[in-house]
Amino acid sequence: MDLKKGPFKTIGYTLIEVLLASLIFSVMVYLATLALDQGLRHYEGIISRGLNFWEDAKILWLQRSLSSSLDCYVYDERKKLWFPFFIGKVDLIAYASLSPFSSDLPVLVVLKKENVEKGYNLIYYELPLSTLDLKDLEKILTFEEYKRGVSFTFFRDLETLNFKYYGYDRFRGFYDWFSEFEGSKFLQLPSIVKIDYTQEGNKNFIYGIINVQNFRKAFYNEFYIKP
Repeated sequence: MDLKKGPFKTIGYTLIEVLLASLIFSVMVYLATLALDQGLRHYEGIISRGLNFWEDAKILWLQRSLSSSLDCYVYDERKKLWFPFFIGKVDLIAYASLSPFSSDLPVLVVLKKENVEKGYNLIYYELPLSTLDLKDLEKILTFEEYKRGVSFTFFRDLETLNFKYYGYDRFRGFYDWFSEFEGSKFLQLPSIVKIDYTQEGNKNFIYGIINVQNFRKAFYNEFYIKP
């Protein structure tokens, strides 16, 4: 009995048709996978560029804040001494800045190295400077009242974070790097503030070049005596 001519006629595909269909399907899957991979790479590139831009913007803004340090002179009643307000320690930098984040007026800036479970965070704090005198500033730093102001985290989970200060040592008569630098001791601002940190195994540096240095003000106490 001829199945092709009888009531049980079969309908199917030849081997060549099956192979051709499989080939077309494979090519389509390959092209779709390639397009998806390229799309993901493009998306990752956009995200990466965005993150890099934000990281670069933070660094540039921090450099601007440091470079805009103001030689704001305060008077120490105990020592009968005028000096520019600046406190640079191993875990904290406090200074007056003309480049605020949240206003157009000079501000007190505190950069704080804070210990966290995975290492260190670099936190930025900002308070209006207004008419604060030395006692007010000391109280704000002692009781950490600067945390009441504007704040945000510059970097998180750093493996290392160090502050260094380059300035003129008037006692030895030459410039040098210091682990601590205070205006009350040096009677001037540092010339450079260096922040070095390690993030995901990469060593990085931020330099703040202070541009308002006025060495004639080092003799402020000789020309201006507070009544």
